[in-house]
Amino acid sequence: METLASAYSSAGKFVEAQQLDEQAFEISRRTQGKEDRTTLSAMTSLAFDYWSLGNFDSALALCHEALEIQKRVLGPQDPDTLTTLSTLALIYQRQKKYDLAQTYASQALEGQRHVLGQRLPTTLNAEADLGLAYESLGKFTQSEPLAHEALTIDREVQPRDWQGYRAESLLGASLAGQKKFAEAEPLLLEGYQGMLTRIHQMAVPDRYHLDLARKWIIQLYQDWGKPEKAGEWKRK
Repeated sequence: METLASAYSSAGKFVEAQQLDEQAFEISRRTQGKEDRTTLSAMTSLAFDYWSLGNFDSALALCHEALEIQKRVLGPQDPDTLTTLSTLALIYQRQKKYDLAQTYASQALEGQRHVLGQRLPTTLNAEADLGLAYESLGKFTQSEPLAHEALTIDREVQPRDWQGYRAESLLGASLAGQKKFAEAEPLLLEGYQGMLTRIHQMAVPDRYHLDLARKWIIQLYQDWGKPEKAGEWKRK
């Protein structure tokens, strides 16, 4: 049920995903107990469904409840606990509560590095998430090294994956925020095009990063004094 719900979510069928995840959560809670790992996983999956449908209050309530139990029962550095931290960072990022996104993304990244090492995709995603929070807060000199490291390792370990182009776009935005426009332009353009070419790899919720990359290109040209190019990208 959870696998099918995840497939629905990736395809953008969030109502169908929520219905299945609600059933899975209720069955697991009744048969395994509320503190069982399977139940906690179902809670966070359901929270993601709520978030995808715009029900932020319910999503946050479930995530925070799951996180409290996971820290106590599984431990603060269990992979499932770290995943919930990343989910909270994601929700707060999309709500534009960037300080909270930074807090939870930082905790997730610290744990991922300690438990899983630097080179796994999960850690690289957490690194990009923290970089995005910094970029959103205007802390460009802090987002730049995170994006650069994520991009470098992504190119080595998963060169055909869209996440590397996400990191490239983020690096471009970090440089553009420091007014290094000539350095930023090719990174932003290649990052956007790389994600667009690989859009079939991206779950529907992840396409947020493609939209963000386009906005960064428009902002680059506006700040660089090239309004005609900014206009071209606005019309795309």
